[in-house]
Amino acid sequence: MAAEVSAAQLECYRDNGYLIVPGLLDGAALARWRGALAAAAAEHRSRAGYHNQDGGEYYRNVFLQLVNLWTTNEEMRRLVLDRRLGKLAAELAGVTEVRLYHDHAMIKQPWANPTNWHVDASGCPFFSRRANVLWLPLDDVTVRNGCLYFLPGTHRTSRFEVDAPLAEASIGGILAAYPEWRGIEPAAAEAKAGDGVFFSAMVAHAAGPNMTIHPRRAVALVYIPHGAVYNGAPHVLPQAVTARLRKGDPLVDDQYLPVVYRA
Repeated sequence: MAAEVSAAQLECYRDNGYLIVPGLLDGAALARWRGALAAAAAEHRSRAGYHNQDGGEYYRNVFLQLVNLWTTNEEMRRLVLDRRLGKLAAELAGVTEVRLYHDHAMIKQPWANPTNWHVDASGCPFFSRRANVLWLPLDDVTVRNGCLYFLPGTHRTSRFEVDAPLAEASIGGILAAYPEWRGIEPAAAEAKAGDGVFFSAMVAHAAGPNMTIHPRRAVALVYIPHGAVYNGAPHVLPQAVTARLRKGDPLVDDQYLPVVYRA
């Protein structure tokens, strides 16, 4: 696993809002992630059904979604809290510490709908332009099976208050709020299984439909940068955390928001 990012990679990330790190996971690590996801998904299904969110018929057919598997499966916990991954996220964000906000498994089944354009930070319980995400494909991702797409550079002009119509059959709905983005050519982020796709929580991104007969598996890790404070929107924070928080409080909780990397 790469221990650090190069100056060229850092410049690419900061210019475009995303970066693909080839071969982030070796073969053995990729096998561990696949096995852990399969076990954690089976455990989740036996407890509460497969899908964590209900956004209507369209959104239910975007992907199977499982959040915070690190809290229920010990192997997922070990993988998700890997300090080396947190170090890369911190270096790209330009911070000395990152906490895990949540993990987020997304399995696009055959014939799954596309994921609409959106900005992750608009739904987070904190406002920070340094928050970022590591998206780990556990299968090769292509334009055929639902790879990510980015609107490069939009992390500079996106706004926290604009919510994305993820549950609607309107792939480009967010462009009504950002007409200036209509001229930006989308970039397809095809990647191999085990590559790492890092991106700013402020950059606009989407994913295509799965036009194959095979599932497309990925796990995203959302990182909170040091210094982030609560904005009053609970999102997927546990009730045990939100019950004691007030707007402006630091998001510091070693049980539910563990430190992944600290310099």
